[in-house]
Amino acid sequence: MKASLITLIATIAVLTGSSALPPDVPDPYGIVTRPIPEKLVVLTFDDSVVSHATVAAPLLKKLGFGASFFICDFDSFKTRKDWYMTWEQIKSLADNGFDVGNHTMGHGGASIDRWLAMEEEFSLNKVPKSTTLCWPVYAVYPNLYPALISNQYTFGRAGGSRPYRPAVDHPLNVPSWGVQDNVSVDTFISYVQQATRGRIVVLTFHGVPEGEHQTVSLKAETFTKMMQYLKDNQYTVVSLKDLGKYVDVKKAAKFLPYPSHLPWGGMTRDGKLLYVSVSKLPADRKLTLPGMTTRISSAIFIQDSKKQLLPVITADSGIQTIVVPESPFVLSGEYPTVIVAELQGEPVATILEFGFPGTPEAEISALEIRAKVPLAADLKKLAPTYDTGSPLVVGKPASGAAADFTRAQSYSITAPDRSFKTYRVTVTPTLGAVAVSNGDFERFNVSEEQDATRIDSPMGLAWSFNKKDNNGEIDIKDLIASPSAPPPPNGSRHVVYIRGAGNSISQRIVFDQGSYTIHFDAVKRNGYEKTAAPLNVTIDGTAVFSLEPSKITEKWASYASPSFPVTAGPHELAFSLGEGEGMDIIDNVVLRFSK
Repeated sequence: MKASLITLIATIAVLTGSSALPPDVPDPYGIVTRPIPEKLVVLTFDDSVVSHATVAAPLLKKLGFGASFFICDFDSFKTRKDWYMTWEQIKSLADNGFDVGNHTMGHGGASIDRWLAMEEEFSLNKVPKSTTLCWPVYAVYPNLYPALISNQYTFGRAGGSRPYRPAVDHPLNVPSWGVQDNVSVDTFISYVQQATRGRIVVLTFHGVPEGEHQTVSLKAETFTKMMQYLKDNQYTVVSLKDLGKYVDVKKAAKFLPYPSHLPWGGMTRDGKLLYVSVSKLPADRKLTLPGMTTRISSAIFIQDSKKQLLPVITADSGIQTIVVPESPFVLSGEYPTVIVAELQGEPVATILEFGFPGTPEAEISALEIRAKVPLAADLKKLAPTYDTGSPLVVGKPASGAAADFTRAQSYSITAPDRSFKTYRVTVTPTLGAVAVSNGDFERFNVSEEQDATRIDSPMGLAWSFNKKDNNGEIDIKDLIASPSAPPPPNGSRHVVYIRGAGNSISQRIVFDQGSYTIHFDAVKRNGYEKTAAPLNVTIDGTAVFSLEPSKITEKWASYASPSFPVTAGPHELAFSLGEGEGMDIIDNVVLRFSK
């Protein structure tokens, strides 16, 4: 068995172009390009704190250590230079050989614009272009990976409190331990001692000490003791950027799965090739590829030198499913099974989802679409949104265009090859047919200030994200990428995080006259603040339900409002925070008509 495993690994190394593997780290896809030394530690520093330049950097330079310093214009960056570095100090870090990385403009990582804006600041202040980044509040956005990779980013540091394993972890989601005053020197030592057998320990520091955010501060004398331990015990201490000596980031980005809405893994597209990375094979061995409507001409295990074709099933909608047979190429444990599919032609003409904001999702059967709307809805002015799976596939009327649904409407969907389908849409007025668009926040991601970033469906865009006075944070996060709360009771992965008084999410909904209740799950972020913030549910700004902070704990709980009356017509439903410093997390929002 052991001999056959060695043979398999050697064969994979040849097939994937790998150089010699480290002796005791499984690396089935040849991602590690040279043996990773024992005791390899990466130091990272967040938030542009002035003690990075006055305390940390001089000590690290003296000890001969590398490090990454991640720059953002945090809360008081422009006004409190007793707390934060000047651009001259930041440039000096780069001039002294340290890695200076991107931590976004405004400390919010959900929008690519935030990353690019900080790049512009680097350029204006003559700081070299960054190729490393760290995710604000450890919130990883896999939907931004393609854009970040195209902008030459190689490594992205996250959280997770475990070692980085290059053969398993995506290079834009490198795990780390946070080190602050509540971490003793002995605990720090227990972290770095895990830098062995091909595992790399990455550490996150903030201020040493910190001025504005005391919860993540570390005393300078404690930091000095920790660094001296690394020196006395012959650790190799480098920056995040330096890991490029050991890791083929291009190969890793293709082959390794990353947190996504897919239950079995993730997909990465490179031109006409689609890399399907499976971390958990479904019981039926079928991998459905939502949103992928470009035809697959062939699919094979990437390790299979004989290139035996895998079965591919295509639904009427154009969505394809790869069937995974029993095979020695299906890996077990934490190592993903990688399938490479060759795409042929252009996306097909199809509608994947169709609906009206604030109403139940429409039913699609072949070329028939049936939707329900409230009795109070104006059928002559309904504006449906729909998803074709690709911007290259266009529809007429366009998604979001108003139409007269007092009669059936036709939607013609045209693919790039001029093939087309025509769907017939009928609408049935139904008493109390209201819904919260995407109440469990799956299938899409939304960044701050209502800047929507699609994962695979625009159907959730009825939600508006409203940030007051540029205060706090508000966005949708993936709990797998940012594990600061347990999974919601309904098992969904994406949830809404809200911090900052007055910040809210809302959407416009047409109600029939009657009584309604609102149901949702909530939790406070684990360890973020001592308490949660008050959470208010309002209709047109009037509270219909208020949840006191004491009722929101670090365990998910389900809440239901008392019944409240609503008049017929459009109204604004909102979840907003009251005064308080805590971060609330909500999910699984359901609006119910009672009478």
